[in-house]
Amino acid sequence: MNRFAALAAVVLAAPAVPMAPENPEVSELWANPAIRPDEGAIARVEILDAPRSLSAHDPFHVKLRVTNHSDGTIDGFTILPRRAPAVGTLMEQRYAAIADPQEYGVMGDARSVDRQLQPGASTELELDLGLDLPDVGTYPIMLQLLDASGAPIDSDRFHLGVRGMRDNVRPAELTALYPVTANVDILPGETGEAPENPPLVLASDSLAGELAPEGRLSQLVDQYLEAARTPEVGYATCVALDPALIDTVDRMQSGYTVDDERPAVVEEPKRLRDSWGSGAEPDGEPGAGANDAKVWLDKVRRIAATGCVVALPWANADLNAVARTGDKWLMREAVERGPFVLQRVLGTAGTLNTVVTGAGYVEDGTAPALGWADHSRSTIMEEGMQASWERAMGAAVHEEHAGTESALERDDMADLAGSAAPVPQQPVRVLSAAAGRDFGWIAPGVMAVGYQSSLATILAATGSNPETTGFSEPDLRYDYTVDSKAARDTSAAAAVRLAAQAAWVPVDAEQGPEPILVAPPADWDADTAASVLGAVAELVSGGAARPMAFSSYLAAPPETAPAGEPEAHTDPTAFTDAEVLQVTQQAAFINDLTALMVPDPAIALTRYGFTLPLRRDLLEALSINDRRAMSSYSGAAEATSDRLSGSRAALSELRAAVDLIPPGNVYTRTSPSSPLLIVAQNGLPLPVETAINFSGPAGARLNAPGVLRIPARGSVTVQMTADLPDSARGTDLKLYLAGANGQPISQPVDIAVRTTRVTVNGWIAAGAMGLAGLGVILAVRGARGSPPSEREPRQDSRRSDRRTT
Repeated sequence: MNRFAALAAVVLAAPAVPMAPENPEVSELWANPAIRPDEGAIARVEILDAPRSLSAHDPFHVKLRVTNHSDGTIDGFTILPRRAPAVGTLMEQRYAAIADPQEYGVMGDARSVDRQLQPGASTELELDLGLDLPDVGTYPIMLQLLDASGAPIDSDRFHLGVRGMRDNVRPAELTALYPVTANVDILPGETGEAPENPPLVLASDSLAGELAPEGRLSQLVDQYLEAARTPEVGYATCVALDPALIDTVDRMQSGYTVDDERPAVVEEPKRLRDSWGSGAEPDGEPGAGANDAKVWLDKVRRIAATGCVVALPWANADLNAVARTGDKWLMREAVERGPFVLQRVLGTAGTLNTVVTGAGYVEDGTAPALGWADHSRSTIMEEGMQASWERAMGAAVHEEHAGTESALERDDMADLAGSAAPVPQQPVRVLSAAAGRDFGWIAPGVMAVGYQSSLATILAATGSNPETTGFSEPDLRYDYTVDSKAARDTSAAAAVRLAAQAAWVPVDAEQGPEPILVAPPADWDADTAASVLGAVAELVSGGAARPMAFSSYLAAPPETAPAGEPEAHTDPTAFTDAEVLQVTQQAAFINDLTALMVPDPAIALTRYGFTLPLRRDLLEALSINDRRAMSSYSGAAEATSDRLSGSRAALSELRAAVDLIPPGNVYTRTSPSSPLLIVAQNGLPLPVETAINFSGPAGARLNAPGVLRIPARGSVTVQMTADLPDSARGTDLKLYLAGANGQPISQPVDIAVRTTRVTVNGWIAAGAMGLAGLGVILAVRGARGSPPSEREPRQDSRRSDRRTT
């Protein structure tokens, strides 16, 4: 029976705009308020250090801290150890974490602490507890804090695994992902250059801190290299690398700048030859991480050369949100380019045709877009994405656009079909949380490969910022920080052991055990990684699980059925409609801008290469890093907003680079055939082909060149005429530059056209009136007498003049 009924998901109750987890409208989607209410309000007990596993009957030594959170002094408190029976499944482990304390039995005596704590003060304790764990298994443990009267005021809960192997069982195969990602924090608004990359400008130097010898990224890599020296561990693990991180660290090696603004994207129009080599340099502070970047990248190359690697989506972007933009180029950059970045920088592309979803599930409608991860047919390595763009533009059928609104102003959500890919030539495997390792077709050529959702949920609830998985049951969600970080990391290691133990089958069973995939959160910290990787190493090297290659886990049986009906999820971490709409607008405008430019064989830069970093801005805005944690969601949503604001500002600057400049806002013409003059300028590094469009009253028509080619960083003067309705007040028009489909690019320019009333017909009327006037004058003169005859004496004539005078 196919248990993979939820290969696609429908997200319910997602807010229209980001809301803080404490907002009453969404708070219960993050945490069930009935689970462990008021724990830690008065005081808190938390583990600082404890064994991550034990052998049966081993003593348990623990280091604790007790903190007074109340306004008064507390003293006479007690630590009471409790233990529940061993759990048999991962779901039982999750229920034990929220069970009533009375379901835990008391183990040994309570430990009274004869100390007094002032408000806000804390104290550390080291205790030996007699938990008496009797056999191989996974046990729920509770350290309960009691006040002087014996009333419980807090607890720290965790699960502890007892090492070992039962007799007459067959172990399951196990493989694990080891994700490595980080926020790269490239300052928004970068555009491409050629033949080299543009100068790297980071908004902060936080990435350098993570690459430093004691930084998170260095610890992750060092821990893995050490663990992978055991052959079974190296064989059973696959390092999931964020290609955005690899690409950025590669660029950091050559030096970079930390600044809060970058040089202007658009230069003043100048001759192209004058612009060569004259790019403005940023004026921020030099970054400090170039040397550490080189050292770190060399270590990652060692991993890639000897073990398994697989590319995460670019910037660990939420692929459901990317698909909702309806933009195939954004989706292609998210899932198609990654392996080829690994090939260029590390020397290997890693596991191909594989998608590691950050959200852990695939929304209904997203699956067809994941077909772009068919790397077997990609030509990026040979000719880059720009060649695919040029072919697509050559085959495109342009649909006429009406109206003066550019893509940046449209407020309609996109059709998901726009991001769909052709049917893959080779199947694309998509990892999705489910009941276990099941396979199901979610679109033609796109197959979902399941892993245990309960294990993934427990692993996600680790570290300093525990995450809420969107595929978990809402009733079982709670504020995971009520337990200490060390407790949750210990529980994660125990969950890995429990998954292996629960999969054991008798040696004579007809069917073998189901393989296990360990899928930790992508942005985990080094301590959690050490705990989980240690459990994996212990299992595969000690015989409690058999090492399995990641590629083998992905291998589907010959007969695979279609997936079942989509399952409804309530995911408060999902990107909202407001956020997706902003990305949709900007992605569409980037496409319009790219199509507006014209390839020039004399210029090394391609039009797709120029706008590629702008697309990457949008993928970084849709990164799911930090977004799934209650403690960091608001900061992640703000980071998305800031990046989209910075990206939009850069696009607005680029929009202003292709513009119309009228000599004045009012044209006064002497006749309808009089030309109107206007300057079209282009501040982009490639030529553009555009057309002058307008909006105006009914009956107005503009006679302008059909296609206008403006040179790179240059301008042209355009002469045109207009057929306008007869109006005493003239005609008001809005002129703008548009692409091949009429899609507005530039801001509209308002002009008023006035035609003087002395037109051709007016001149005829004036001439007739002049002749009539002359006749009147002649008639008046005839009435006064005829002019003197030449035969009359001159003196008479002079006499007559004197009289008149």
